[in-house]
Amino acid sequence: MIEDRQQPVRASDFYTETVLPTLAERLDHAFPEFGWRRDARGWVATNEQHTHARLGVRAERVVAHGPAPRGFLVHGGEPMLWTAYLNGGTVPRGAGFVRAVRELAERAGVDPSPLERSQPRNRRADLLHDFFGFCRFELIGEEGGEARRYLERRGFPDEAIADSGLGVVPAPAKTRSLLERAGYRQEEIAKAGVLADSRWPGRLCGAWRDSYGRIGTLWARSLDNPAAADSRYLYLRGAGRTNLPPYGLADLLDRPPNSRREIVLVEGFFDLHQLRAREIPNVAALGGTSVRPQTFERLHGLGIETVTLCLDNDEAGRAATGRAIENAARARQSPELYAVDPARLAPAKDPDELVRQRGVAAWRDLLRARRCGIAWRAHELAAITADSPASERRAALARAGRWLGALPPRLALEQEDAIRLLAEQCGYSAEAVTRSLRARFWRIPEHGRQPNRSPVVDQALER
Repeated sequence: MIEDRQQPVRASDFYTETVLPTLAERLDHAFPEFGWRRDARGWVATNEQHTHARLGVRAERVVAHGPAPRGFLVHGGEPMLWTAYLNGGTVPRGAGFVRAVRELAERAGVDPSPLERSQPRNRRADLLHDFFGFCRFELIGEEGGEARRYLERRGFPDEAIADSGLGVVPAPAKTRSLLERAGYRQEEIAKAGVLADSRWPGRLCGAWRDSYGRIGTLWARSLDNPAAADSRYLYLRGAGRTNLPPYGLADLLDRPPNSRREIVLVEGFFDLHQLRAREIPNVAALGGTSVRPQTFERLHGLGIETVTLCLDNDEAGRAATGRAIENAARARQSPELYAVDPARLAPAKDPDELVRQRGVAAWRDLLRARRCGIAWRAHELAAITADSPASERRAALARAGRWLGALPPRLALEQEDAIRLLAEQCGYSAEAVTRSLRARFWRIPEHGRQPNRSPVVDQALER
């Protein structure tokens, strides 16, 4: 390999200085669906059918004026950036922005190759990319026979194994030889850590990528099912996972925005690979039971509108579902959140086992049974039935009400739905529960409205 010595190009500069001026001259070719025609100030739309269906307005109200407009304007409405238009209405950030700029360049007839230099080449990232490529070849080669048989036993369709996104770690001597022949120095190979753990060779492996599609870390799984839990999965030494997006999300970000507005978050790597092997693409995995508020903020920023949690059918999975909902509520912004009750997977333990035993139809039925995440969490906190003693029902309402009262205003509608469900769960009227929760947890202080209170909730409680 020859190290790239070209100067890096900032994607924002390339967009502003190169793409936008050319786009302004070729708008009718770049976005023919608008039927753009020139006027004295730039462009005006003429395709009534498209503007009415997409924007709900007449065509002549949609204009793109100025020497290099960054988007179009709907008279009497809001401006829409070109990058947001391509991203389903949400302004893309980070890798999403780079992808949008690349598509705009291609639409305008501009060579997008400078975007490949938007970041200096990272030799370690290149090495991990090439190493995982070797692992992919190992899976389908002679040395991957045992791993292929393992995947077949786990229900992977035979024709899906080669494109499963999985690999097998080659023997150390083979790995070193392949990487050296690819141009990497011995010290680079040692520093990357791909030979640091003698337990890796022969294991199945996968690549956990960042939002730009670069490998952040690798995992390697034993083919021995009775393996100890603490050694079943091994990770690349010196490579953290905390700041990576959910596993598999990078693949979804390469898809058109309309096909990734809604995703399902599962717990394990094999849940994801099993579902994708059965042509269920809109899945990402937590790679465990931990998810931070920043994860939901990142998903929102990437244009993900709806997230459904479907974690394992065990105590850890149920607890993790609750924590994930609480962290989504703490986030400044979050996609709309739903949850599948883990018990609905029974008798299966996880989505992997569910589709192996009962097929794709069972998965679709499972998702149809999802519930609003806030309502699910309130139900869990109450943990009571209408037949329980009155003292227990009132204590349950207090537990759930205290949490509901601390939610931010953006979740006001979810709060109201949860209150109605709590009333039914505890055997009280909705009116009585709203009065009680208002008095105890939504009280307006002497100097004004409680900061975390929503006007929508006030109105609901006052009805």
